Amino acid sequence: MPFITPERREIISQNLCLVTIEQGDRCYVCYKEMVEKWRAEPRWATAHDIYKDVVLRGTQFGVSDYAVALELAWQVFFQIHVMPYEQLKRDANGDI
Repeated sequence: MPFITPERREIISQNLCLVTIEQGDRCYVCYKEMVEKWRAEPRWATAHDIYKDVVLRGTQFGVSDYAVALELAWQVFFQIHVMPYEQLKRDANGDI
C-alpha cells in the first residue's frame, strides 16, 4: 500500500531502510514516482508511458517482490489518478 506512515516515508527519504525494507515501502516508492510523473503532465500519454514502464520493469527479472509492488502501485495510481481524469474527458467529449 503506498499510503505508509509519515515516519516510514522519512526513513525512506533518508535511505535508512535498505536493510529493513517492507512490502509497503516498495509500493510507496513506485507509487510516488508515478504520481510525480502524472502531476508534471496529467494526460493519457503519461499514463501510457507509466504503464509501459511498469510492464517493462515488472517483467524484466520475473516475479519478485519489487515487480508485485510495482504492479500494485500502478493499480492504486490508475484508480485514484487516471480514472478520474478519464471521467472528466468522457464528460467533456462524450462516451462511445
